[in-house]
Amino acid sequence: MSQQRVAILGKSRSILTWFDDTLDGFRQQGCEVAAISFQADTPAERISQKRGEGKELHNPEVVRRSAAELAAFSPDLVLVLNKAGVPQPAAEAWKKAVRSGVPVVGWLCDCINRVPQQQVPAFDGVYYFDSHCVPVLEQFYAAHDRPAWLKYLPLAVNPARYPFQKPAKSVPKLVFAGKCSPHRHQIFAEMRAAGIPLDLYGPGSRNWLKPWRNLRLSSDTIAELYRSHAAVLNLPQPGNTERGLNLRAFEIPAAGGIGTYPDVPDLPLCFLPGKEIVVYKDAADLAARLADLRSDPARAAAMIEAGHARVLRDHTFAKRAETVLADWLR
Repeated sequence: MSQQRVAILGKSRSILTWFDDTLDGFRQQGCEVAAISFQADTPAERISQKRGEGKELHNPEVVRRSAAELAAFSPDLVLVLNKAGVPQPAAEAWKKAVRSGVPVVGWLCDCINRVPQQQVPAFDGVYYFDSHCVPVLEQFYAAHDRPAWLKYLPLAVNPARYPFQKPAKSVPKLVFAGKCSPHRHQIFAEMRAAGIPLDLYGPGSRNWLKPWRNLRLSSDTIAELYRSHAAVLNLPQPGNTERGLNLRAFEIPAAGGIGTYPDVPDLPLCFLPGKEIVVYKDAADLAARLADLRSDPARAAAMIEAGHARVLRDHTFAKRAETVLADWLR
């Protein structure tokens, strides 16, 4: 069997590693992969953007270059990251660039409440990570008289980026590592008011006496924080994640940490609450659940092992690539 060729289009420059990890997942499945950015990468694209001709796929130079790269690569499958639709010129250019019958599919990693009017449903199918997206996608495709092929495909982890090590729980606190927005600081205050000791790391964490904690952290540093603390506070960003799981939900158990997550509808599709992850309704509920874990170290150790085993079995980017390939090529 010849090597399957997959073109992946997305934002190649992002604080998230989703683009690179998706590429790696398909490579692990034995695919030849082409990474195609839809950001302004060339001088002509940057000049077009500065002229006000559009950003990303609204930029005619980006559309021209991405179509040329698709034609040169001649993929068997095109995967577009974090788009429910694309502008009509991009849809037409890509259709001409690939062979007849080549599937073009999307995979969302952010929630959407609407699809911009300038976009058309150019995909043969759309994967969503959060069920909040479903009615929006159904309405969008119905408005254009196209059947909506939709499927749940949660986010995932690259285990090489968050490698497992036997945890040494030396810090008896909850930890949050990430962007500490004003909204999140309100939640931090609620957690501390409920008696939960909490360490904060990352931009906006307001560690005036330890300013190094306010910096953006590497994945290695984040993984070590996950392992060294009693548990990890995971707060989905409102607007980005509503009913589903963010990337951190998979990265924490991969590294050897105990993850926590609000009680959202999609969570049981990915983890067993109370066995593989701590699920809570509010700060007081989380305080009680963490106290239970402190009083039962064997249960905490079992949760670490169970969560880690679950992500390796079901929630790696290689598994997501396997699902997409099975749906469209195998």
